[in-house]
Amino acid sequence: MEFATPEEQGQRSVIECEGWAIEYAVWTTSDAPSADVPVVIAFHGFARPLEDLRAAHEAWPHPHTMVSIHLPHHGDSGPLPGSGPDDRPMEPEAFNRIIDAIISREIPNAGNRTLLGYSIGGRIALSLMVDRPSAWHKVVLLAPDGLKQSPFYAITVHTQLGRWAWFWMDRQERLVWNASNALLKWGLISKHLHGFIYFHSSSHAMRMMVWKGWRSHRRCWPSHRAIKFALKQAPHVAFVFGAYDKIIPVRNANRLRRMTRALSNVTFQTVRSGHNMLKPEAMDAVVHSIFEA
Repeated sequence: MEFATPEEQGQRSVIECEGWAIEYAVWTTSDAPSADVPVVIAFHGFARPLEDLRAAHEAWPHPHTMVSIHLPHHGDSGPLPGSGPDDRPMEPEAFNRIIDAIISREIPNAGNRTLLGYSIGGRIALSLMVDRPSAWHKVVLLAPDGLKQSPFYAITVHTQLGRWAWFWMDRQERLVWNASNALLKWGLISKHLHGFIYFHSSSHAMRMMVWKGWRSHRRCWPSHRAIKFALKQAPHVAFVFGAYDKIIPVRNANRLRRMTRALSNVTFQTVRSGHNMLKPEAMDAVVHSIFEA
């Protein structure tokens, strides 16, 4: 599903690999070296376009080439026809191999690799790091999903009851909206959650994108134990949270912060921001927290 207007879209490419078509864009700073080019692999948030990462590219303080990748079921990314069900999962090992193929195609003179993930893209980045902890020179996780799983998500994605309930809600959109309005009126849900429900159930196409998107990323949810083990091997990992973020609150990292207290290569920072940390006006604080910590 496309989330960028034609005016917002830049030049994109698609690679077919590991049974997937993956769409991406490549941006290079004018002062990037001709050899050993630092590469930043970047992942956007859910129901957002890959162009969101351009703000990070423009604010990045060092010469580099950034590859911004569309997650499955965003833009033209998705399973290749005949490769399996539309909602089949993307395996972290396969995603890492796809990244290898993109870098070989686009940046044959690549040097150190940095992994950048925002929101659900942060969960994908966590999974890729757990699969290959020593492959990344730096890992930057902005408001990362994946540190706390809601019961609603777990039931929806992993059970037959959840599948039945989601498709029932798809056929009962008006009932869902009326229920959401009533819960908001009674003070049982926040305005933010009310808006989230409306946006992600706004059409049949959107509801199916949410279903397939959630299902395709279900294998990219590493345990805290696996994350801690990987963090011991990774050169440097920076977690950055927005102080006013209601979607991925700072407290989601409390358990992992306690588990990694003795690891000097892992930092946790908080910036004055809500969930949208990719806004140009927020990127200066984000970049400062990443590189000055």
